[in-house]
Amino acid sequence: MIMGVDIGGTNIDIILFNGNFKYLKSYKTREDFFNLNRILNDLVAKYGVKKIGIGFAGWIKDRKVIKAPNLPSKDLDLNLNIDVYIDNDANCFSLFSAKKFGYRNLIGVTVGTGIGSGIVVDGKIYRGGGLAGEIGHWFVGGSETCTCGGIGHLECHFGGWSIKRKYKIDAEMLGNRIYEIDGFKKLCIAVANAVMLLDPEAVVFGGRIGGSLNVKKLREGIYSYLMDGFNPDIITLNDPLAVAKGACLLALGD
Repeated sequence: MIMGVDIGGTNIDIILFNGNFKYLKSYKTREDFFNLNRILNDLVAKYGVKKIGIGFAGWIKDRKVIKAPNLPSKDLDLNLNIDVYIDNDANCFSLFSAKKFGYRNLIGVTVGTGIGSGIVVDGKIYRGGGLAGEIGHWFVGGSETCTCGGIGHLECHFGGWSIKRKYKIDAEMLGNRIYEIDGFKKLCIAVANAVMLLDPEAVVFGGRIGGSLNVKKLREGIYSYLMDGFNPDIITLNDPLAVAKGACLLALGD
């Protein structure tokens, strides 16, 4: 029995995997982040869990979380007597996307509270020195300060927190207006640049905002900045448990 945990900026989602995925429960990150050790220990004992995979909304290098700008803390105070596997949440999303859709090489882009991305090469997560794939913190222009402390990052223009700050409503409430804002154009430019760098078979969008974006609008926006010869499939995966499922696969061995 494997447990998958998605620790995102808004929610913490927990599932089980024993050949099939089973949803257990969700918690509010701001309310339950510091109770996570107790919560997980209780669930481990109740369900006989042998391994835990965690998708964490932070930057992880050398198995250490070095920054988590959209979480209450970068420190996970976990004391569990089983094996724990932790990786960036967008990496977990990308791993699950590759398995689900049958691609060997892809870019996964998650848009929720923040913007994350993961890279899968030959069926494996590509981490580089550990931090590969942080498209949300690419400089795309402007002088706005990101939650990470940087300036002009993509997340400042199209992350859930920045959209709410600019427009005073959640991104989901913008409807089709979301494709008219400058942040959507910047998202498409950034993804097109990533495509021309990596030439993946597909780009899969997920997350609370990304998974509900219109595929036709995404494709038109991204392809308008691509050179001839680049032709990735553009897909959305509207599955709120995709990161937790990828975390299970991580614990199995990516």
